[in-house]
Parts: sequence; structure tokens; C-alpha cells
Amino acid sequence: MHKSGLPHDGHSAGEIDPSDEVTCQQLVELVTDYVEGALQPRTMNHVEEHLVVCDFCVTYVEQMRATIATLQGLEKHGSPEPPASALAALQARRAAGA
Repeated sequence: MHKSGLPHDGHSAGEIDPSDEVTCQQLVELVTDYVEGALQPRTMNHVEEHLVVCDFCVTYVEQMRATIATLQGLEKHGSPEPPASALAALQARRAAGA
């Protein structure tokens, strides 16, 4: 990245040169905007065309979607409290100076 925040090719994030095909590396850079539906329509079409021919990137997008869904589920449910026995063990270690 240049200091301007633009990728080296001069395009802003979320877009590619309309005449270019999307590479695997570009898809990795665009995946968040892709799953959020934030890509420009032409770029979205190029990404979807790439996904038709690249099983690796299909798997990558599926993994990103699963990760996002899991993290959203954690936000809704919060993290569970540790069992009282675990807290007691930690307090005992602390008191013993370990």
C-alpha cells in the first residue's frame, strides 16, 4: 500500500480495473466487501465470474462467511462465565504466589 492508502495499482479498495479478471490474491483482498455486498457492480461481477472457476476461492469465501456468522453468534450470546472451580483454582495459585 502507498501512504495514500490506495493499492499499488491506484484503484481504491473495493474496485478493480474493469477489463481485468479477478485473481485469487485480489479476491482475498476484496472478500470482506464481497460478503457485505459493498463492491461496485462491475467488480462484483468479476468476483462472481472468478468464483465459478476457482474452487479454492469458493472455499475461502465459505470459510469467511462461517467465521463471520460464528463471531456474530458470540456477540449475541456473550461469553460464558468460567466455572467456580476454575476461578477458585486461579485464586489459590495467585495466593500461593505462582
